[in-house]
Amino acid sequence: MGPSKLKSIHVVIIGSVACILIVVGLYFLFVKNANARIAALNVRYTQADSVYQTLNSVESNLATTNQKFNLVKSKNDRYMREYMPPLSCTDRAQGMLQRWNEQAKILGPMIKAWPSKYGVTLTSSVSVPAPPVNPNNIDNSMITLPMGTFSVTGDFRSIMAHIRSWNKFHRLVQIDAVSLDGQSPNITAQYNVTVYIFPQGEPGPTIEMAGGGQAAASGPGGLAGMPGGMSMPGAMPGRSGMSGSGSMPSRPGAGAMPPGMSGSGSMPSRPGAGAMPPGMGGSGSMPSRPGAAGPMPYGPSASRK
Repeated sequence: MGPSKLKSIHVVIIGSVACILIVVGLYFLFVKNANARIAALNVRYTQADSVYQTLNSVESNLATTNQKFNLVKSKNDRYMREYMPPLSCTDRAQGMLQRWNEQAKILGPMIKAWPSKYGVTLTSSVSVPAPPVNPNNIDNSMITLPMGTFSVTGDFRSIMAHIRSWNKFHRLVQIDAVSLDGQSPNITAQYNVTVYIFPQGEPGPTIEMAGGGQAAASGPGGLAGMPGGMSMPGAMPGRSGMSGSGSMPSRPGAGAMPPGMSGSGSMPSRPGAGAMPPGMGGSGSMPSRPGAAGPMPYGPSASRK
């Protein structure tokens, strides 16, 4: 069919077919994909709407949970204030002093005096483990202090009241293996005691100490409780190096001893000085101190000088 034979009807038909093809192509290219995205968005909207419908309930549960959390936290804070010593490791030096104070001065007398509050008599000694001497070794992990085996005597009611009273003690205490012997009113009860302490705060920066790794080892060489690098020169009185007349041991490179410090080893007198305290005259030996090189004893069998 030549160009001269095309009529207007033919042009209309061809144009219509072309338009239909273009519309179909645009549908599959754009409209169908858009419909698919709309369907996916409708699904997401339905899911989000179902979650939104539970928002009030979730907010109510959140408020209830926050109330319970605050209540538990308040009880925990009150418990920590009542049953835990103020011991923080955020400042290692301060934390070490707090721990020395707790184990050397507070805990032993508290435990020693507790049985008498309930009418029983403590017949064993109380020995508190010595605290560490290197502040870099402390952290916020639980501190376990085994106090050994306790022995108390009294009548049956007093013994039972005493055992239950440890729940009121101002430290977290665990007792176990309770054994009873004898007849009331002279019953003897024996049990093991362990004290637990929870330090507060995150461990602070380590402290640079003289002597490096030898800091921890040098502490016990002097007085117990002295930090590493602060040990007394030489041995303690009564140990090797201090026998005989009790004179001070010499140091490498040290000169002659000052006048008045040779011979018997007595301290030189000062103008206006009074008499030497008991236990420091004569041979010049220093008085012993509980816990000088180990656990600090308390109780009937532990004499304190």
